[in-house]
Amino acid sequence: MNLDVLLSIVENPTRRKILKFLVKEPHYSLQLSKELGISQQAIMKNLSILEKNGMIIGYQESSSIGPMRTVYKPNSEFTLIIDMRNGMFLTRMIEPEKNDDTDKVEMKSLNKMRKAISDIDNKMRELNKERLRLIREREKILDTALSGLDKTECTYAHRNLVYEILDEPDRSISKLSLDLNTGIDTIENMMQEIENIFDQKERGDDNE
Repeated sequence: MNLDVLLSIVENPTRRKILKFLVKEPHYSLQLSKELGISQQAIMKNLSILEKNGMIIGYQESSSIGPMRTVYKPNSEFTLIIDMRNGMFLTRMIEPEKNDDTDKVEMKSLNKMRKAISDIDNKMRELNKERLRLIREREKILDTALSGLDKTECTYAHRNLVYEILDEPDRSISKLSLDLNTGIDTIENMMQEIENIFDQKERGDDNE
């Protein structure tokens, strides 16, 4: 799924509420309308958007109190990450591996299952703390690089190039050239000029 499409879908609070119910178990439109206190017409409109974009799927199910009804369930899995910090703006969607089939856990005690999930949640919180530490470290490196380029020493284009290079350090020069709409020779020349500035600063620091 396209990231921009995904963001436009989940920004809607009604759709988020619908998804929160559907991940628990399949629901039909009238059921969602009653649970959420939203008109069935609005529910159907948002279900249609979610289904059209592949986030849910509808199927027919018999009812003991009436005709067949359409029931909806999730049809995709993803993790959405948005980071906005000094020198960093990142939006990323992570989808599970295609062969990432999790085996069911044999646990008959509700308390044991609560304890197992609590342990997993605690581990994820620790991972989030480590992720934040790494983001701060990344932020400091970017800040050091950008603050080291005084406006009197280089142009905006030079500073922007430094940011682009460090923000996506694995990007090739050809990809960088395409993204910035700038010739490869120009980028390589600017990179050399930037390196010269940093070399001069390093020599100056060593002489102090």
